[in-house]
Amino acid sequence: MARQGWSLSETEIRRIVYLLSETDLAAAAIAERMGCSKSAIISVNRRFQIRDYGCHRSTWNVRTAIHQEDACPNLTEAHAT
Repeated sequence: MARQGWSLSETEIRRIVYLLSETDLAAAAIAERMGCSKSAIISVNRRFQIRDYGCHRSTWNVRTAIHQEDACPNLTEAHAT
């Protein structure tokens, strides 16, 4: 069941970024696996620009190869202090 009203942790965001960039799982399947809403997955995708759906819901192109450190610069900087 999705957690309503909770923010995603850094670890959860990194896992979602990984699943979006490295697997062929649909957003709904990632949401089910992570226990969050599909809109949360789409928001992470929009923030990090991982998949380009090009006006299609079931097909996408993964943008240029992303390293996990490069995909989440805000997350690594927050813990540098």
